[in-house]
Amino acid sequence: MNKTTLVLFFTFILAFSTKAQVLTIAENATVEVKNGATLNAGGLELAPEYDYTITGPNHIERDLTAISIGGVESMSRHYEMAEDLTVYEGSIVYNYEDADMNGISHFAALQVLDTSGGSWMNYADEDSADYTVTHMFESSIQIKAVTANDATLSIETVDGNMSISIYPNPTAAILNVKFDKDLELTIYNLLGQQVLQSNSKTLDISGLNDGTYILSAKNLENNTTTNFKIIKE
Repeated sequence: MNKTTLVLFFTFILAFSTKAQVLTIAENATVEVKNGATLNAGGLELAPEYDYTITGPNHIERDLTAISIGGVESMSRHYEMAEDLTVYEGSIVYNYEDADMNGISHFAALQVLDTSGGSWMNYADEDSADYTVTHMFESSIQIKAVTANDATLSIETVDGNMSISIYPNPTAAILNVKFDKDLELTIYNLLGQQVLQSNSKTLDISGLNDGTYILSAKNLENNTTTNFKIIKE
C-alpha cells in the first residue's frame, strides 16, 4: 500500500468515525422511558415528564461535525433521529466537551430541528453549568435533530408566526426586546427569585449584579411564555 493510499484510507476512517448510532430500536421493538428516568443517548439526555415510548424501527445518530444554521456553524456535535420523536414534553440536556465547542463559548443555546426540511428553533440554556445546555419543554415538541450554538447572537424563537429577538446579550445596561405584540417581561435570578418585571421592551438592567439570569417573555395575546438566558456584565 503506497503513501497516497494510506492517507486516503486514514482520511476515510476519520470521516467514518465521526458518526455513531448511539441508540438503535429494531422493527416492532420499543423503548419506554419512565417519568422520572433519563435516557442518555451518547450525551443527549431525554428526561420526559410522563412515560414516553419510542417505537422502532428508529435510531439516534451522533455526528461529531458542525452544521450550519442560518449561516452560522454550530458546535461540532449534533444528533439526528431516523424518525422524528413526536409529542415530547420534558427536558433535553445536550452534553459537550472542549473538542466540540468549535469556537463557541459556554454561553450556548439549544437548537432543535422539528422535522426534515423544517425550522431550527433556538431555546435558552436554563442551567448555569458549563458543558451542558439544558431546556425544559412544558409544551409538546417534535424532534428531528439537536445541536447547540452561540447564544450571544441575537436570540430568536418562534411564537406562532412571530419572532422574538433579545439583544445585545451579554449587556451591561440596556436589554432590547423586539416583538410586535404586547409582552410581560420578568427577569429571575438562578435561585428563581424575581428581580425585575416590566411591560417595556427596553429594559435597564444596570442595577442588577453581574451574572446569569432568566428572562421570561409572556405574550399577553395568547399567554404563551418563552424563556431566555441572559448575561449581565
